[in-house]
Amino acid sequence: MAEYHNIDAIADRFQRNPRTVRDWITRGCKTPDGTIRLQAAKLGKSWVVKKEWLDFFEFQIKPRPVLEELDLDE
Repeated sequence: MAEYHNIDAIADRFQRNPRTVRDWITRGCKTPDGTIRLQAAKLGKSWVVKKEWLDFFEFQIKPRPVLEELDLDE
């Protein structure tokens, strides 16, 4: 059975305001790779997010290490 999270639980997890989480759903979160939206489903007046969707969103917004370019001419 799928595990779902509500806006308040996600806000607590990321230490953000619930309004920010709703913005991630409706407008997206800006990253160096572009704008990433948090996938969610609306149940009545509330948003819910599957655990898999939340994990994928977190992976997408996580900063990636910058790798130094190798100089192959040396």
